[in-house]
Amino acid sequence: MKTRRLKPTQIITLNDYPLYSNRVFGEYLERCQSGDDLPYVPVIHRDVVRHYLGADLARVLEAFEKQHPDATYFMLDGSHRTTALTFVGRDIAVVVYEADADIVEARAHVASGQILLNGTLDHTLTENCEILRRHFEEQPTFITVLEKTERLIREGLIPVH
Repeated sequence: MKTRRLKPTQIITLNDYPLYSNRVFGEYLERCQSGDDLPYVPVIHRDVVRHYLGADLARVLEAFEKQHPDATYFMLDGSHRTTALTFVGRDIAVVVYEADADIVEARAHVASGQILLNGTLDHTLTENCEILRRHFEEQPTFITVLEKTERLIREGLIPVH
């Protein structure tokens, strides 16, 4: 199981806009401002995900990549965490799923709090990629974590104290 720290420009976020809960965002924001480490955010490299996209969605991704060459990972979970970390200017700690074994290993870190219990842990790498495909087929646009956070701020959709 590989972990790394990524910039918000390196992560393609989910199309869950706006955030589901400003309360949850606020809790993570407080932790970020206190310097706490947040649990890892699960991601898959775009080259892996690309193989599961249909032709139309692959073309949309290709156009996005030309404008966002640094955006190399798809986020699977963690919108509130990534938004809070981006808001305070911190990098995002991620766990990279490259194989089913990475997901199995990530499950073992739930008890320690390094990984949050989430739906990605119940699926294989292939299944997670297929879930991403279905998610983006519903709304075939891609956006980085930074762009999403900036939009949330610009539109006044997250509490800024």
